[in-house]
Amino acid sequence: MNSARASESVVGDALDIKITHCLQVAPRASFAVVGSVLGVSEQTVARRYRKLRAAGAVRVIGFADPTPFGLQNWMLRLFCRPDAAESVGRALAGRDDTQWVALMGGGTEVDCVLRPRTLDDQDQLLLRQLPRTVPITGIEASGVLHVFRGSTTRDWRIGENFLAADEEARLRQGTGTTAVGTERAVELTPPDESLLRVLTADGRATYAELRTAVGGDWTEARIRRRVTELREAGVLYFDVDIDERAFGVSLSARIALAVAPAHLQAVGEAMGSHPAVRFCGATTGATSLTATVAFANAEELYRFVSDDIGRQDGVSHVQVWQVTRILKRAGAVVERDHARG
Repeated sequence: MNSARASESVVGDALDIKITHCLQVAPRASFAVVGSVLGVSEQTVARRYRKLRAAGAVRVIGFADPTPFGLQNWMLRLFCRPDAAESVGRALAGRDDTQWVALMGGGTEVDCVLRPRTLDDQDQLLLRQLPRTVPITGIEASGVLHVFRGSTTRDWRIGENFLAADEEARLRQGTGTTAVGTERAVELTPPDESLLRVLTADGRATYAELRTAVGGDWTEARIRRRVTELREAGVLYFDVDIDERAFGVSLSARIALAVAPAHLQAVGEAMGSHPAVRFCGATTGATSLTATVAFANAEELYRFVSDDIGRQDGVSHVQVWQVTRILKRAGAVVERDHARG
């Protein structure tokens, strides 16, 4: 089944939105706790989430952050021959180190977010493989210097805010949600790589499932401790991948701004606080600020550019690219080769 068509019709009612909202607060909260907060049964929450996940509408994921290893995320804009952009995009979507891949510019450009795990992997793609790919006629690569907004769990919530402080605390209790961001150093081991592969596919994988993936003499208690250590080191974090087409938001776009240095922080904070912005970061390259936005239609996007961006001081240039098709989102391929169905 085509995941795009499935996700457009899977969201049934306000309960689906509230369940998703709760998972944004605490991605690994038990279904029993989510049900108690929402006043429904554990079975109802589990059934609703599984339906959303099966359709590709909502998915809890685990990520490895390259920052603690001295690496950074890269945003790539690849100019391609008109007949080659899709094949280039699908090849990039098949890589483990790409986070987002989409077609833009009417299908002649590929937008890609690269999360390199090692410096060698980064150099291999950016300096050797892509420049030698014949269908690619041009490359723009921007390193992410600072993120103003980027997490669905920290920065925004789907639907109206309806949870009281004590309900959010109940959701987070026992999930390790607050155990992030310390300066504790950590090195990834082969068992860690096994953990991360499973959590990238399913951020709600049980400790028993993680133990099976790691194997050896690892116990569930040891797995739990290691997950906590990775989170405390800032290496591992959990997020919620949401296909907003399932919630009536059908238009995505990438926006690049040239901002005077003295105004960069203020403009970044303003963009990062706008409800339609999903990602906003200061970047290297010809422009200094890049954002991903989501709207119901083109008129809303126009108003955002003309009014919200237009009132910002220090912005000298704006570029907007509408996303034509999303091939990979939050580390998961969402549109596969048509021949495979």
